[in-house]
Amino acid sequence: MSGKVLRILAVLLAAAGLAAGSSFAEGLKVAVIDVNKVMNESEVGKAARKKMEARYEELRKKVDARNEEARKMKEELDKQKILLGKEKLKEREDALSAKVAELRQLTQEAEKEMQDRQGELTREVLKIVGGHWEKVVEQEKIDLLLERSSGVVHYNPSMDITSKVLDLVNKGNPGGK
Repeated sequence: MSGKVLRILAVLLAAAGLAAGSSFAEGLKVAVIDVNKVMNESEVGKAARKKMEARYEELRKKVDARNEEARKMKEELDKQKILLGKEKLKEREDALSAKVAELRQLTQEAEKEMQDRQGELTREVLKIVGGHWEKVVEQEKIDLLLERSSGVVHYNPSMDITSKVLDLVNKGNPGGK
């Protein structure tokens, strides 16, 4: 979402610059930022990723345990198939089907939770990062800020404010807090 917003903003600012004439364009100060790098390398981004990984492990263990239960039920059923009467066999097959359905639902719920949590944490980190890039834009009087992954093919490295924003994020949020 943020990449789309940045692209639209970049196009609007570029169009405004062209409409204002070449004298405005000559004084236009442009910068580039790699938001993904800031989000991945900042302490707050690393802390968010750790939270995600910890929750993922919890959910994975839960799903693995249920999967193991279903596997054991299936093995037991296969071993006893011949010995069981039709009624008992049907009962155990139904129990296994219920266990498999429960496992499927648990897996879907875990995937949805992880997607929701990832979106939430990404928005939180992006809000922090955005506040800091706004400070750099204001301090350096930047007219147009482009996101590197949003179609920027080439730029002069002196235009890159990524490290400045990364430093501000880490100073403003030490330890990812």
